[in-house]
Amino acid sequence: MGETPAEAAGGVPPLRSGTAERESAVRALDEHLAAGRLGIEEYADRSAVAANATVASELTALFTDLPAPHPALPGTAVAPVAGVMPAAQDAASPARREHGFHGWGPRIVAVTPIAAVILFFLTGSWLWFLAVPLTGALVFGGGVGRDEHEQRELPGGRRREL
Repeated sequence: MGETPAEAAGGVPPLRSGTAERESAVRALDEHLAAGRLGIEEYADRSAVAANATVASELTALFTDLPAPHPALPGTAVAPVAGVMPAAQDAASPARREHGFHGWGPRIVAVTPIAAVILFFLTGSWLWFLAVPLTGALVFGGGVGRDEHEQRELPGGRRREL
């Protein structure tokens, strides 16, 4: 394969951006629109550039005149986009704890089948096994209808997850 102009000049080729980087840039632009730092037309222009960006430098150029948040790009150390947490922090987030993903929820669900078997042998009633799916639904089923509450309307009728 042939050399790119940057490689021929002895430089490093530009880092390619992927879907995750482009989505992170659009989320950061959403935050700036909500904060009033961008007008609707400028937001639309920058969002279009972000959606079509092929290299990280195109995304970085969109944020040179804006404070944090900036998109998380490979090889850069920037402030993360609000609402987007690294995986290690995500498990301990209040939203995850609220829906039973952190703390006692998984422990209760794990113990329920054992308790159902013990109670089955003690009482002879198979109805105790109904506690297994019921417990799972109670602990992890709190997301019903959550989509309507966790979205915010953007200009142009679009909706954005919070």
